[in-house]
This record gives sequence, C-alpha cells and structure tokens, in this order.
Amino acid sequence: MLLYSTYLGLGITLPGTLLWRWLRGNVDGFVMDVAFGTGLGFVASILAYIPGRAIGVPLLPLVVPVATVLAFIALPGLRRHWRSRQAPLPLWWGWAVAAACVLGLGVIARYGLMVEPLTFPDAAFQYSDMSYQLALAGELKHHMPGQIPYVIGQELNYHWFFHAEAAAANWQTGLELDLLLRRLLPVTTALVPIVSVAALTTRLARQSWAGPVAAWLLLLVSSLDVYGWNGSRPVAQAGFSSGVLMYSQTHAFAVVLALPVVWLVLSLLRGEGARRTGNWILLAVGLAGLAGAKASFVPLLMTALALVVVVQLLLQRRVDRAVVGVATAAVIAFGFAQVVLFSAGSSGVALSPGQTFVAMSSKFGFGGHDDTRPAVALMVGATAATLLVSWSIAGLGMLGFLRQKRWKDPAVVFLLGFLVAALAAVTVFRHPGYSQLYFVRAAFPVAIVASGWGLTVLLSGVRLRALVPRMVGAFGLGLLLARALAALTRDRPNRHQGVLAISWQVVWPWLAVLVLAGAIAFAARRRRLSQGLGLGVLLVLGVSSLSVPTTIVEAIKHPVCVSGPDRSECRHPPRQIPAGGETAARYVRDHSAVGDRLATNSHCSPAYQAKACDARNFWLSAYAERRVLVEGWAYTPIAQSRTDSRAAISGPFWDQPLLAANDRVFQDPSRADLDYLRNNYGVRWLVFDLNVTRPSAELKQLLPLRFGTGAVEVYELVPIPDGPSVNG
Repeated sequence: MLLYSTYLGLGITLPGTLLWRWLRGNVDGFVMDVAFGTGLGFVASILAYIPGRAIGVPLLPLVVPVATVLAFIALPGLRRHWRSRQAPLPLWWGWAVAAACVLGLGVIARYGLMVEPLTFPDAAFQYSDMSYQLALAGELKHHMPGQIPYVIGQELNYHWFFHAEAAAANWQTGLELDLLLRRLLPVTTALVPIVSVAALTTRLARQSWAGPVAAWLLLLVSSLDVYGWNGSRPVAQAGFSSGVLMYSQTHAFAVVLALPVVWLVLSLLRGEGARRTGNWILLAVGLAGLAGAKASFVPLLMTALALVVVVQLLLQRRVDRAVVGVATAAVIAFGFAQVVLFSAGSSGVALSPGQTFVAMSSKFGFGGHDDTRPAVALMVGATAATLLVSWSIAGLGMLGFLRQKRWKDPAVVFLLGFLVAALAAVTVFRHPGYSQLYFVRAAFPVAIVASGWGLTVLLSGVRLRALVPRMVGAFGLGLLLARALAALTRDRPNRHQGVLAISWQVVWPWLAVLVLAGAIAFAARRRRLSQGLGLGVLLVLGVSSLSVPTTIVEAIKHPVCVSGPDRSECRHPPRQIPAGGETAARYVRDHSAVGDRLATNSHCSPAYQAKACDARNFWLSAYAERRVLVEGWAYTPIAQSRTDSRAAISGPFWDQPLLAANDRVFQDPSRADLDYLRNNYGVRWLVFDLNVTRPSAELKQLLPLRFGTGAVEVYELVPIPDGPSVNG
C-alpha cells in the first residue's frame, strides 16, 4: 500500500495537479485541483506508456512526473502553482466529504474486495471477468499494439486504456497485476469520483453544502427499486454505488477521467477560466484519454452538445463558437477512437429500439402466454416507463433549473442533454451482454452533480442550520415510504395473470411516489413552492436509496466467506481456475520468453461441468502473461457480433480446424501434430488441465514435463528430432 500510494501520489496526482493548475490558471481550488489533476495524471501516464511500450521503453511514463516537478521548481513562472490561489473550503466540508469516502471505502471493500479473494485456493472461485481484465493488462504489459491474448487472430478492439495504466503501474512499482487490478486500483477509482463530484457540484452551485450533499447522494441513490418480490437484488439493474464498480473496472476508471472533461466543457461553454488556451489543451488530452477508457462517454458528450446547439439556434438564432469548438473536439475524439481503437467495429452494440425493455420485462413479472400485439405493447410500455423513470431519478433535482429561466444556461442544457442522451441510447441500442446499460451508468454521476446544483436553487433563501433537518427529514421519509411500498408489493407478479394486471402492479409504486412528492410540493404556500419541490425531490431520492439499508442488513446477516464447495458455510461461485492453475501459469511466465505462445486443452469455464461450454475462460493467459493459441473465445469481436447473449458466451468456436489441431496434441498426438503447432503457430508450451484430458503415453515420451501441481501439468514443446524420444 505504501509503494502504491507513493506511485499514485508522486507519479500521478502531483504532476497532474501542477499541470492542471498551470493550464487552468490556478482558478479551481485545492480539492478540484487534486481530484481532477489525478485524472489528468492518469491520462498523461497512459499517453506516455503507449509509445514507450511500443519502442521497448515501458518506464517512459516516469519522465512525466520527473520533468513536471523539475520544471515547476526551476521556472519562476511555474513556482507559484505549488499553492492554490483560491480560498479553502470550510473545515466541515472536508469532514463531510471524508465521511462519504469512508462509506465508499466500506462499500467497495464489502461488496467488491471481500468477495474477490486475492490468494489461492479461494481465488480460484473468482468472478469470470476478473481473469479477463488481468489477461488484457498482461498483454499490454508486454506488447503494444495489443491483441486478444487468449485466442489467435483477434484484434484488441476494446477500450483498453485502463489496462495500459495497470501495466504502467506494474512496471514502475513491481506490484503484481492482480494486486493492482483487484485491490489498489478499485479503491482509487471508487474514492476519487466521490471527491470529484463534491468539488464540481460546489463549484457549479456556489454553495458549500451542495458538494457534501452530492457526494452522499452519489453513494446512497440507486434506481427506484421498491418492489419487495426480489429481496435485496435490484429489479431495475442500476446499482450505482461504488460496490458495482469492481465488476466494470473500465467504467470506474472512465468516471475518474470523465468528470474533469465535463468541467472543462462547462467552463468553455460559459467562458470561464483564466487561460482559454490551457482549457482547450486540457480538453483535447482529456477527450483522448476518455475515448480510450470507455466507449460510452464520448457519444453522450456529443449528443449533449448537439442539444446545446439546437437550443441556442431556437433561442438565439446563432451558435456560440465555443459550442462548435467543443463539439468538434468531441467528434474528432469519437472518430479517432472508432477508427484506431475499435477498428470501426461495434463491439456487439446494435440498433434495436425497445429491445432493452423487452429483454428486461421478465424481471418485472412479464412473460406469460399472451403474445398478441396489444399485450406485448402494454408489457414493453410498462417496463419502459418504469425503467426510464427509475433511471431518471438521479437527475430529478434539475427541476430547480426551471426557476429564473436557468434552463437557458448552456451548462444546464448540457447537463440535461447528458442524461437525455443516456436514456435515448439505452432505449434504441442493444448488446448481447446488456452493455447498453453503461450509457445510463455513465450519466449517473453527472446527473447527481446536476441534481445537487438544482437543489441549491430550489432550497435557496433558507439558512443552513434550518435547512439540514428538513433535508434529512425528507430523505428519511423517502426511505420509510420505500420500505412501506416494498412490504405492499411482496407478491411477485404471476406470469399467467393478465398483462394489464401485471402492468398495474409494476407501475403503481413509482406513480405513488411521484404523486406524494408532488403533493408535498404543492401543499406548501405559493411563495415557498420551490422549497416544497426541493423537499419532494429529496423524498424521491430517499425512496430510490432503499437498497442502502437493505444491503446493510444483508451484510450483517451474511458475513463474507468465499471459497470452494469444500466449505459449505462459504459462498462458492463456480470454479474458474483449476487447482494449481495459477502456480503453473506463473511458472510458465517465469521460464518462457515474452514471444512464446501457449496451447491448452482448457477452453470452457469451468471445464469439468457437463453443460454448454462457457467460453469465458481466460485464466492461463491472465496469470502466465503470454498469448495462447486457443483458450476461451468469449468477448472477442467475432463472438460479440452474435446477437444472442447466450451464443456470444457459449457459441461454438468459429475456426474448427484450428481448434481440432490444438486439441489433437492433448489427446493422442503424433510428431507431426506437435511439429505443426510449433512451426506454424509458434507454440512453445503445452498446459494440460487434467480435469479435461491427461497427456498420452506418447506425448510423455516426446516432450519433457517441466512442471506439475494440482490438476495442471506443463510440457515444453521442444523440437522433436528423429530417433529416440526426449525422455527415452
């Protein structure tokens, strides 16, 4: 932790903070400088690592902090940026946001780190995507440009900048990649957005209390999920708290980079910032990093800016040059990412209006035998309305912008457009792995910022001492209302009921919440209508936070214990790695050349269960940090092009002759079979999962056994001379 903290503090945050202050003109204040400077430091590290790794100098990112610190020490014009020129925030602000960070750390620890053991044998029962992330980081540790490491011939058409940063951190610290990916980086990407949201909301609202409120809402608010029939599991699939980010590390990392970009866009739209040239430089760098970190953010930026253009044309009959410039920069970043990073591929995302709601309707109890067109329309309509309302809740505070025609502010239009764009994207696109939902998740922290700002408008004119108990009371009343609604909807809808009856059972809870919130607003005297509306908004946000007390109770009732089926008291997900697999893979890494390719008989996860092949099998390439001829084949461009989600994961391998050539050497190989893999594909090591097949007597005579442990044996595919065998 000390080593990583030194790397993060001196190698990422310090140079990023100094550069941010200089290019921005030192106008943002200490907290924003550090939070957004950390994002800038990450981008600088990645952009230095890419050419450095390509030319064989993976430690090139060290130039960034060294050169930056030396420049800011030596040059008189830069020395003044060692200190912030803005007044510090109140002491209570820091403690309130720090308390939110403690909660965030607790969430990521309990629902991320603690359910993903780092040491074996318990770590063999990990979430399948963890070894996928590790495989990509290992690939970019040794190769640039990278490829899919677990199957030959597949380009790495993916947002891989997070994995490049992990590889850069590994080179500079010597810390194992799995320690970085499963412990240290997740904590960073969980906590930095909390501080960023608090700082950004405070700056936009110009009210100190707005920042801590936004930080806590970021952790507490989820989807409006008041249905009692699913226990603590969300029906609406929108658990936004830090606990979910462990399982999409690319998204979590992108949030760290996205919030500084949002602030730069808002600054340029409003003409703020002491150094406009510096703002444009920061925007270009930020967009470059964001485009490679996650594919869902830049399209939302483009669409939100398009809405700003439309509003300006309607209201002013002209468009500001700043808007055009920012939109152009976003389009260029998007085009670059599509052509260079994603090779103009869609990664499985396809236009299919309404498919998200059709696919998720079963979670709400739909799916009976009535498949007539009116019944299907009613089913999809009820599901769509419920989900769209639920996903919009985070931005409800933007109702405050109706006051004093604040909706004419281009910053307000942009923030609203960001949320609208996300809702539109999740409505019209589909993906076999439901990745279209990440458009909504991308909008969530931005919507929370906008809500925090909007609440300050609605609740203006009230002293903070009187305001705090009212806000807490409204939020707490929302929690109680959510609990009551959950108790009233405990009976899961019967699929064989009429569609109309199910639709009403699904729709009435959120209708009741909105009606009650509206009643609170309009019950206030007219001169206090905005305050009543603000309290109504907090009530709805409280209702959408039902998962917080529920998960706390679940955490107390069910202590964390993750292991295999030999410990019945533990949670035991399917085994992803055979016994001894990690140790054997590390042996190969330590005794092979970077260019060596491996072959294995382990293709499915878990390999020894009699079921359809789940091709999310990446453990060998992950822990060996070497390319494998054919391991698994999920999450590749070809697999993702399959429209059916099950086929994308469990569909057959597309090159059956190659798979047959691979598998022959693990069954009853001839010398010709072994020579074919060695000479044609550069295979130098054979890794047997003994749960699948065991090496034949002939192979044992031909190749030397280099390592064996548990259920894994490793053979070196040495040249086979004519005559006596290797072991003869």
